[in-house]
Amino acid sequence: MRTASVERLLAMALVATVAVTIALSLVTALLHPAPAALWAYVDGLEPYNFPTWAGAVVLLLAALACLAAGLAARAARRRDAVWWAAAAVGPTIASLCVATGFHTRIDGLARQVVGTNPLTTDWLPSAIAAGLLFAVPFVVVSRRLPHGRWLLAAVAAVGVGALVSELLVRALGPGGRVPAELAEGVQILGAVGLLLALVGAVTVVRDGTELGILPAGASPDDLAGPRRGGLHASPDLRRRLLWALLLVPTVALSALSLLVTLAFPTPGPKLEQWIGYLNVDAEGNLPTWWAVGLLAIAAVAHLLAGLAGRATGARAAVGWLVTAAILAGMSLDDMTSIHERVGDMVKPEGAGGTDGSFSFYWVIPGAGVALAIAVVVGALARQLRGRPRWLLVGGLGVLFFFALGLEGIEGAVIASQQGSRVVQVLAYHVEELGENVGALLLIGAATSALTVRRRAGALGVRYVGAGEPVEEDGPEPAPVDPAALPTEAIPVAATTPIARG
Repeated sequence: MRTASVERLLAMALVATVAVTIALSLVTALLHPAPAALWAYVDGLEPYNFPTWAGAVVLLLAALACLAAGLAARAARRRDAVWWAAAAVGPTIASLCVATGFHTRIDGLARQVVGTNPLTTDWLPSAIAAGLLFAVPFVVVSRRLPHGRWLLAAVAAVGVGALVSELLVRALGPGGRVPAELAEGVQILGAVGLLLALVGAVTVVRDGTELGILPAGASPDDLAGPRRGGLHASPDLRRRLLWALLLVPTVALSALSLLVTLAFPTPGPKLEQWIGYLNVDAEGNLPTWWAVGLLAIAAVAHLLAGLAGRATGARAAVGWLVTAAILAGMSLDDMTSIHERVGDMVKPEGAGGTDGSFSFYWVIPGAGVALAIAVVVGALARQLRGRPRWLLVGGLGVLFFFALGLEGIEGAVIASQQGSRVVQVLAYHVEELGENVGALLLIGAATSALTVRRRAGALGVRYVGAGEPVEEDGPEPAPVDPAALPTEAIPVAATTPIARG
């Protein structure tokens, strides 16, 4: 056995990315107080750009790390498994707030429900109370971690950075951009520190062709014990549960968006912000956050498949790591609309205006990028067998068909002014749902290339993407009692004549 060294590489990549992001944000605040175009894309105080995506995704990854630590604790039969699951709620809500500004809408919703009072005139007190509540599970689990203080410091940095940034903007206005950028930097640094502390809450050990995931404080020697059955459920049942947890919200969000968009074509002032918050065709809202999260989860799943593949020496390991990077880029594009920015650069002068002309010019360079990605994924698919191969190819095909093909057709229909509003609404809902289904299939491709089983006090993760046989978990053979063995002489028949002297 030897410990898998992944944390150091992850820490270096994250810290470098955050350092560059904070530096660019400070340069923007100093040189371009009213940023536009590219400068706005790296400004930490502007929405729907790279810093927004980085903060939201890192917090979402922290939530996934909490769930992983909870599974490891459950495999070791520790009582804090439930607290780990509860701890995942805080980073998830924080990710939603960073990506969509949900916390700024709380006061408006509360006023509509309960009327105006001191608690509904400003969202800040409610957000502070919620943050303190979400910090409670981290206080509990930190007591069992050797680096528990670092975990709590990271949680505090996230909250304090967000609070100070908001207060500076309120108090100083445009003149407080530089200190507010620094406070935003503290928030994202806290998010990275939180993720690294949570990754350190488990120990990953390589045991032959399998990766063992142990809770903090467990000894790698525990993996030498006998294996146990797999998490009280068959692998197929666990995959069905994962699919249900991801597919049901995906379909529900699309259905809810379709319902409210068709039911309220011209919403009033009170409903308008909430209709926009649920509309899949709008930006910076709940469906966008969910779509970004699905692609981020797919990237993490492909990363895990690549790391597990390295443990077995699988040739496809590098391919999984490359597709993980591609999916992370797709997640970034989904939130920040890089493709539309490129489309604005390549469209003819005067095209795509309010006259109804074709405006989806990003499809042209997007087709070239899609072709390059298809070549990379095709090379990976050749090294896979069975379900992982077909889910990988099918997921990419579905994603590109709806993201490029159907959206291009939708743009042509809008430009021709032939389709009614209902047809257009149905078209973009089908398009967004199809893209999410493609992301789900890509998640399924990576998870079907892995098998997870419970071992003695740990989880065992093994790569099976190339069709290697998987050992079936079953009951341990009953121990043999030496006292029950026969002691009388057992006659043996001679098979050759015995020479007489």
